[in-house]
Amino acid sequence: MKTLLATTCLLMWLPELAQARKWTSTSGHSVDAEYVKQVHGRVILKSPEGKQYSILLSRLSAGDRAYVNSLSATHGNNSTSLPPTPTETSFEEGKVIIYGQARKLADLASGAITESSGLACGRVNKNVFWTHNDSGDKPRLFAFGPHGEELAVVSVTGAQSRDWEDMASFSQNGKHFLLVADVGDNNAKRETCALYVVPEPVLDTSKKSKVISVAPSQTIRFSYEDGPHNCESASIDPQTSIIYLVSKENGNSCKVYSLPMPKRESKKTVVAKPIATLDIPTTTAMDISANGLRAIVLTYGHAFEYRRGPKETWDHGFARPPRRILMPRRVQGESISYGTDGKTIYLTSECKNKDSSNPSPLLEVPVMK
Repeated sequence: MKTLLATTCLLMWLPELAQARKWTSTSGHSVDAEYVKQVHGRVILKSPEGKQYSILLSRLSAGDRAYVNSLSATHGNNSTSLPPTPTETSFEEGKVIIYGQARKLADLASGAITESSGLACGRVNKNVFWTHNDSGDKPRLFAFGPHGEELAVVSVTGAQSRDWEDMASFSQNGKHFLLVADVGDNNAKRETCALYVVPEPVLDTSKKSKVISVAPSQTIRFSYEDGPHNCESASIDPQTSIIYLVSKENGNSCKVYSLPMPKRESKKTVVAKPIATLDIPTTTAMDISANGLRAIVLTYGHAFEYRRGPKETWDHGFARPPRRILMPRRVQGESISYGTDGKTIYLTSECKNKDSSNPSPLLEVPVMK
């Protein structure tokens, strides 16, 4: 009898949930859709055409928030449902990149890449990726192709590799560079950290892997305004030439620091200043798109993408709630990079075996067309 009564009650309120209604965001955008569920503070909607939307509850109009809360109060909050899929979007965000299912492109052939801790897509050389090992290796970069093939080993002369944690590629004044971040500090005791701006070398990808040397065009030594921090996430906005770093904390929040790139080489220590606090767990990598309007911050689980307007600074962009993008399972993911299209996402994974029996994979989160 109890089961029959529960089923009857369920049937009584299901039509209400399935009924399409007009939803309006705080920015004035609207859509006709039915309520599906609420997941971790986001409301999932479905249009009559079957398109699925995801929007923060806080971004809905007051009337819509009251409606959702009334459903939760009357029928229970189904926030324990499955998390949003990569294809969900928000009707208030306009043209949003839709990502497909992640896939493995290759295993990295080089046995010397034992802990891929940073990743960048080359701009001088087409279809070339760059990476480096975590702490304990020489100051060197590895170039590899989309099939994992080893292309070159680049010794960065005059640099030190105390704890390289991230890297990025960028273009400035028609020239192309790699930014290498020696910023790891597990015990938060380093008085200064270093960033190396390395000219991206031209490679002949038709030839076998070779070893070359490149000197940094600039070494930037910096400290944090509020004292030492561990950090594994660094990138540069090529539109503003401002470097951004995200601290790695043990809790559920971290800090973003900004550091304008010095115009010339200097022995002085510059200061990275805090500009935002992000409510996300331990961060392991980041990248900024070539147009400077999107920043993606990686964790050991998924990634979080922040956006700024063309006339806004990243102070505004990082102040907004991020979009969560589902990442594939990795052994220990500490690298992420946008592709040269500024949209496709690439990742590698640290390999703890000190041999090639457990090679690092090259993973892709493709854009759905």
